[in-house]
Amino acid sequence: MSKQDRSLFLAQIKKSFAGSLNARTLVAILVFGMIIAVFVLSDLSGRAGGKGGNLGSGAAATVNGQIISIKQFQDQETRLSNYYAQMFGAQFDKMFQKKQLMSQAMGELVDNAVAEQAAGQESLFATDAEIRAAILEIPAFKKDGIFQSDLYKNLLSANRLTPNEFETSLRQQVSLQKVRGLFDSSYKPLALEKNIETDLKSSQINIQYVKLNFESFNTATAVTDSEINQKLTNPDFKKKVQDYYTKNAAEFETPAQVKASHILIKANADDAGAVEKAKIKAEALLKQLPKADFGKLAAANSDDPGSKAKNGDLGYFSKGRMVPEFEAVAFKLKKGETSGLVKSAFGFHIIKVTDIKSAEKLTETQAFLKIGRKQLAEEKYTTLSKDIEAVVAKNPADVEAILSKNNLKWSESGFYDLATENVPQINSATVFKASLDLSKQNPYSKNLIREGDAQFLIKLKEMKKSAAVVNNEQADQQAKQKAFGGYQKWVDSYKKQAKIETNGQLLQSAQE
Repeated sequence: MSKQDRSLFLAQIKKSFAGSLNARTLVAILVFGMIIAVFVLSDLSGRAGGKGGNLGSGAAATVNGQIISIKQFQDQETRLSNYYAQMFGAQFDKMFQKKQLMSQAMGELVDNAVAEQAAGQESLFATDAEIRAAILEIPAFKKDGIFQSDLYKNLLSANRLTPNEFETSLRQQVSLQKVRGLFDSSYKPLALEKNIETDLKSSQINIQYVKLNFESFNTATAVTDSEINQKLTNPDFKKKVQDYYTKNAAEFETPAQVKASHILIKANADDAGAVEKAKIKAEALLKQLPKADFGKLAAANSDDPGSKAKNGDLGYFSKGRMVPEFEAVAFKLKKGETSGLVKSAFGFHIIKVTDIKSAEKLTETQAFLKIGRKQLAEEKYTTLSKDIEAVVAKNPADVEAILSKNNLKWSESGFYDLATENVPQINSATVFKASLDLSKQNPYSKNLIREGDAQFLIKLKEMKKSAAVVNNEQADQQAKQKAFGGYQKWVDSYKKQAKIETNGQLLQSAQE
């Protein structure tokens, strides 16, 4: 199944459930997601030999030479169809297509064959005794609680199965159950793990934090021109400013800009008829100007969705931003003027210039002040960070004083349990890990904690124990999902080495 098909398939599912979520549909979606994981993640057609269309009339696929018959394929497709029809009811036809069901049926049969062979390599066989025991326990083959050989054969015959075919299929299922059982056991949380989880959820902390980053510091800190001029008397500082100015001179130049609105009538340049039709429409709109409101006309008629939503407004732009034909006209218009028709590769434009900004260039003195202001603010920010870390390390009692001096205030995270992974409000895993080291005896973090472009000083405010609410059902479901994920990775590891051929003609028939 292609990525496009997968996306369409999942979009159909979402659309089908839109506005109708309840407990029943949520469970259905969860179960459904487990079942189709192989279907969505596997891509048989992309593998070497995956599109093989010459397998013979009776083969749907082969896995390392093991044949998956057309009959097995058809039976699997029927089972899936019946299952989804029962699960989703009337929504089934909207959600599924023949091609999707056939792709899933093929994917599951191939994965089962790979898994059975892998189980054999791992010495996880289904013994004859296990097969007999399984057959004897199937209620359909019993009468008055006792297995009936004739009933067994008759039921198989009615379903067009021989005992050998049924027992071969059953052997595969028993082997897979053994493997799945091992994964389920390995991912099932132990009692000790559950106790630890409960204890972590019952332990809650609330921290205070101060967030530092240069942008906010620079905005809040007033660096005066006199401070900068004084600093520029320092030869080293002035050289840093001069070097920056020399390397980034263009940063202090603003090219000429125009602010314009436009109406675009699209036309395919290769279609003469479409071009003529677009031109006629554009000319009709042009005749309505200047009496008509340009913005309203653009909102109602323009084929440019981005500017149409803003009444045709394109904002400010300098040369080199627009297509040459558009740009050449826009920069010749005066403020308030409207162009005639302007043809470009996109179609026909009608342009109105609403504002003009002349080119500007800061003087060297102005540029030095701008550069100096930023560099001096960076120095102050670095100094503040070092001062706070020094105070925390040497004399935590002075922390409040240095924060007050720099107009920095505490924020609060709110209580969170120790089973989480991030601190609420700031969504930081790094701060969460650091908060685990806090205690009543040592309430402050030992240093500033860096997270992206920000730094955090944290302080323990409260700790408490509360009754933990542990959702065992959710935990069990998560364990099953992890087990299934582990099982699927195991199957995929063997699938990469397997020689798989699928009947491309069979799958192609679903599209015809």
